[in-house]
Amino acid sequence: MGQTQTAFLVEFSAHFDADLSVPPRWFGGQGKSNTARLETHRAGRRGNIYNSSERFELGDLTANINGHKVVIEFESKQIPIQNLLKYWPYLRGELSTKPDSPVIICHFSDWWSYGINRDLWEWTLSQIQRDHTCIVPIQGKQFDHGGSDIQARQHSIREAVQWVKQRCAV
Repeated sequence: MGQTQTAFLVEFSAHFDADLSVPPRWFGGQGKSNTARLETHRAGRRGNIYNSSERFELGDLTANINGHKVVIEFESKQIPIQNLLKYWPYLRGELSTKPDSPVIICHFSDWWSYGINRDLWEWTLSQIQRDHTCIVPIQGKQFDHGGSDIQARQHSIREAVQWVKQRCAV
């Protein structure tokens, strides 16, 4: 993780935990408990060489809160669609790790980037939510991390924290 991402995630979790009597235990990073892999397609690898450690990270920051898997994704610039799309096979139970509770995802990005990327994110989320083969439901929302604008970042964090708490009934 970069310094900007790390600082943001620390700020987010501190704000989230501040008014709870029992704060959740937050996880993140590339650890095996926070990653999953697809079936390997060797043809998509140079020389058909498969690296068994290739995995998707399932959230920059995650916590189990009141029977929900809460996922925080942070993008320093625009929102790459693959960071939402990777949850689709996860929700369908097609990755090496399967969900056991509904997923709530907050995706933070810099809103100075192209809005069409956020439009595609919303469309993709709606398609995932309509997929009746998913074994658990997903709710998601995008937030502007504010870039270097401290007030915008703090506003988005407060908004996201309230949104998650409402969905988790905390």
